Amino acid sequence: MINFFRRIRQRLLSENTFNRYLIYAIGEIILVVIGILIALQIDNWNEDRKLKEYEITILSEINENLIKSKKEVHLAIEDDKRWRGCILTILDYLDNRKDYNPNLNQCFGSYYWSSTVQFSYSAFEELKAKGIEIISNKKLRREITAMYDLRFDVIESEVEVWDSQLLSSTIYPLHTKLFRKYFPDSWSVFEDEYAKPTDYEELMDNETFKNLLSELI
Repeated sequence: MINFFRRIRQRLLSENTFNRYLIYAIGEIILVVIGILIALQIDNWNEDRKLKEYEITILSEINENLIKSKKEVHLAIEDDKRWRGCILTILDYLDNRKDYNPNLNQCFGSYYWSSTVQFSYSAFEELKAKGIEIISNKKLRREITAMYDLRFDVIESEVEVWDSQLLSSTIYPLHTKLFRKYFPDSWSVFEDEYAKPTDYEELMDNETFKNLLSELI
């Protein structure tokens, strides 16, 4: 094809038909421009295909992260239900002035515990680095952003407030005055802890402690 056009160009030049040569040159330019446009379009198609493939991949990873986070939340809820049950049991014993029961020691050692959820952020952080606009569905894009930047942030902030303010400044100072912690021989790390009241009779009349238990619920 190139040789064909070269021969035409040489013939036009040899015949000294300048106007016809200009028309031919314009035609050549148009052909080159069309070739460039086609190449660019093909390149754009390839880029769009790569972006779509990446969008599907990153959404799949975000989905897996959210499923993992959901499981963490459910586990936290179950643990919190158990510790809330301990608080209700303690209040029942204290308010109704029931005799001390050594089985309460597990509740006395763990009533103030709360769960910390480890959210999975890796896929979302990668997406933010690449550009959140890669997600073509605008509604889905807004929902994903709200989940990670708003909802998860609120939960983590409340846990941080719990740890830094309520637990360390209020609960634990009172707890260490009223109980002595101990660990049975069968105890292992990550299990509920145990504590004995220093004075159970006095504990039944301690309205500050009972009020704190109600706040924990």
